[in-house]
Amino acid sequence: MSYASFLRPSEVFCTPMQIDDPDGCFFTHTIDLPVRGTMPGQWDLRGGVDDCLGFVAVSGKRVLHLGGGSGFLSFEMEKRGAEVVCLDGSGSRSWDIVPFPRLDAGQMRRMLDQHLEAIRRAYWLSHAALGSRIRLARGTAYAVPDIVGPADIVVLSSVLPSLRDPFRGLHATARLARETLIITKGAAPRRRWLQAIARPLGLSASFVPRADRPTGWNVWWRLSPETVQEMLAILGFAESAVHTHRQRYLGASRPCYTIVARRTDPTNDDPETC
Repeated sequence: MSYASFLRPSEVFCTPMQIDDPDGCFFTHTIDLPVRGTMPGQWDLRGGVDDCLGFVAVSGKRVLHLGGGSGFLSFEMEKRGAEVVCLDGSGSRSWDIVPFPRLDAGQMRRMLDQHLEAIRRAYWLSHAALGSRIRLARGTAYAVPDIVGPADIVVLSSVLPSLRDPFRGLHATARLARETLIITKGAAPRRRWLQAIARPLGLSASFVPRADRPTGWNVWWRLSPETVQEMLAILGFAESAVHTHRQRYLGASRPCYTIVARRTDPTNDDPETC
């Protein structure tokens, strides 16, 4: 049993921040807020929510969302009638940063903490403006506190490539999904490999970091959809389908994919077995 199993609600769920000014906020996703208007972000999923969710109906469902950034997709699921809990990475210490030898780890973590704080401020600004009831829980893909509890649907938004051990993270989160797992992945600029997702890639996983190019400190893997589907089948989600679509990133159209997987076998609810 993990340490996260013993946490009390006050240690798991975040107290809302009162943010009154968008200055100091970083929006990962464009969002339209009452009174305040449109807050521009890196991604613009407006009009593409159904594609991102693989056309899964979330009304009346309990949803656990990982990788939600400043909250757009979480708020959209709540708007569609879902009870949503988001997982907050709780700072740079929870990130699998690629340990490049020339990287000043201390400086990198300070910069990352500032960036994550700006995203968190954007989330709470939107949360208040929308009158949201979503709860934000502290935890990681490797260790979701048990008190967060099982969910009908678990959504992972561009989470797996940033994990040093994506299968372990998928196993720890999949155990909480009673019915459905939704995994979304969007292409960052110049990742041409994703332009081929409309045709079969087969099982493939490539290691991204390169010692002579110490960039991309937060991306470890490129996983084909078929590879993720095979992982899911091992974890009891043998029925899955890949849906390809395009979304706006920094004003340009980018290829994306969504995998919708249904539970077919009983859960192994002990993530420590992997």
